[in-house]
Amino acid sequence: MEKAVLNQAKSLKDYGIIYLSGPIENGVSENVCKEIIEFNLTDKVDHIQLIINSPGGSCPAGFAIIDIMGWSRLPVYTTGIGMIASMALLVFMTGHKGRRVITPRTSILSHRYSAMTWGNHSQLLAGRKEQDLEHQRIVDHYLCYSSIKTREELEINLLRDVDTWLTSDEAIRFGIADIIQPLSKP
Repeated sequence: MEKAVLNQAKSLKDYGIIYLSGPIENGVSENVCKEIIEFNLTDKVDHIQLIINSPGGSCPAGFAIIDIMGWSRLPVYTTGIGMIASMALLVFMTGHKGRRVITPRTSILSHRYSAMTWGNHSQLLAGRKEQDLEHQRIVDHYLCYSSIKTREELEINLLRDVDTWLTSDEAIRFGIADIIQPLSKP
């Protein structure tokens, strides 16, 4: 019996690791939120490590993850690899201050969000209100989780009319990330 226990492979969950990859949509968001809740219900780990490689996605789905990260009694450390873009960048930024790590080759994209709406005039007006509210949530998030202090500075540097691709060093300078993880050499 002891041999069987020793031979069991450990999973990412055993180490408190969640891997968020691909577009952030409702199903992905639901799974990440459930995993964060589950880690909070057990005493197996003292922190959660959220590894992110995502082009972004739905704002409501991303803000659901962000809200659960804020609710978590366990600190959530974030690591950006591959790409952290759009909503994935906002999720990454929410990580525990001092523990937001990126690799030197991570592609980092900050931009204004986009939306599609359709319907009659009344529906378009209602949709516009939600778009304005969503934009304000994004602005407030950047002002809370970066070193940028004003909306004007934010719109000049990160929420411009065009996509803003950042180097790892720029992410550190703007307070979006805390550490650039050095890569080992062969």
